[in-house]
Amino acid sequence: MGKLLLSLCSASSILISFYAFILSFLRSTGLIHPIPSSALILPPASPGSLGDEAMVVGLGNYLQQKGITNVSLVAFNINEKYPIETYEYLDMRDFFIYQKWYSFLGKFIKFGYWVSRYERFYCLGADLMDGYYSDYATFKRVKMVEMAAKLNLTSAILGFSYNRQPTQVSIKVLKDLPSKVKLYARDILSYQRLKMEIPSGSVNLVTDLAFLLSPVEKSEKVDKSLQWIEKQKIQGRNILGININNLLISKLPDQSADTLIQAFVDGIIQISAKDNFLSFIFLPHDFRNIQGNLSDDKLADKIIEKLPHHIQSICFKIPFPCEAAEVKATVKHIDYALSSRMHLAIACLGQSTPVACISYQDKFAGLYQHFDLEPLIISPPELFTENTTKLVDLVFNLIEKQHQYKEQIINKLPEIKEKSSIQIETTS
Repeated sequence: MGKLLLSLCSASSILISFYAFILSFLRSTGLIHPIPSSALILPPASPGSLGDEAMVVGLGNYLQQKGITNVSLVAFNINEKYPIETYEYLDMRDFFIYQKWYSFLGKFIKFGYWVSRYERFYCLGADLMDGYYSDYATFKRVKMVEMAAKLNLTSAILGFSYNRQPTQVSIKVLKDLPSKVKLYARDILSYQRLKMEIPSGSVNLVTDLAFLLSPVEKSEKVDKSLQWIEKQKIQGRNILGININNLLISKLPDQSADTLIQAFVDGIIQISAKDNFLSFIFLPHDFRNIQGNLSDDKLADKIIEKLPHHIQSICFKIPFPCEAAEVKATVKHIDYALSSRMHLAIACLGQSTPVACISYQDKFAGLYQHFDLEPLIISPPELFTENTTKLVDLVFNLIEKQHQYKEQIINKLPEIKEKSSIQIETTS
């Protein structure tokens, strides 16, 4: 597949230029009617990941606050919608899966017409721009950006990571983009890697769009979580947030959901024995059961079920599914968190709550660098080493450094939020 896509890069650019010329002519004659104060957003995926939701909603609401009133989204499934007010959803179902060339071409022609009506096109790059998950997904997204740019829309790939081993397809398609397309890396490591591959001035360093998400302070689900937190606080207990996700074992063929669950059960038992004034709040951040893998929500349920009764009594799982903004409101009131999802870590940091991470990609390290903090990170294999105390040590290292980290987070947060908004200010 990679060789085929590489061979299509240059030819597809020529065809896109030709189609953009036709659409620009139709627009100039009034046959295509522009939408004023408009922006079209390409989300990373269908709703289900609260990390994706935090970026989409954070960006959409920010644009609307800045007077870009007609914000639309590309839809992977027209029946699944993000919690944001939109002008319209553009139905691109099945476009991002592997399909026959004529099906792909038909959808792309339709997309070109749709996007020609807009003033801005924003692709949320997330972790989809380096080919890690799929060359096919990267190729199609970047070609959509190329189409928009050649129609003279303000076009950019916002807030994305770029791992240490990008595929040749990802390098080629990003290099081939028009120079006016801005690329916004969300951490210093990704920025440095991109600069090595694309030395032009189009690469910029920012922070993740999720830092722009405003918390929803009042809702039935938030109230329920805060009532439990308040009850624990009255008893003099500290609250540790916990997130677990199945990606931790995605590159570990010898491990399974059962061994992952047991590793966390064992870790929580040891943590509770070492500090019996700790309570645990489980923070799922994705409700999708992808390819039969258990969601964050289901994993949390199974961990709680396997814990001893005396620990179950000091555990709570947030009402789920919920909105990303509700999770962000909740984590403001906990003491610290252990996260295996970067966007939950961002929600915590955005509320000045110290967080430690279990990292399945090196994007986590770049997040800590924004705050000038020593990374509190372990890798997934360290969860499964025989007689390991890595998870327990990580949590108590976090507890020990809580106040130092909280002060540093508070000091850096205004700068972090400003760096997040820069990618929109400079492309609007």
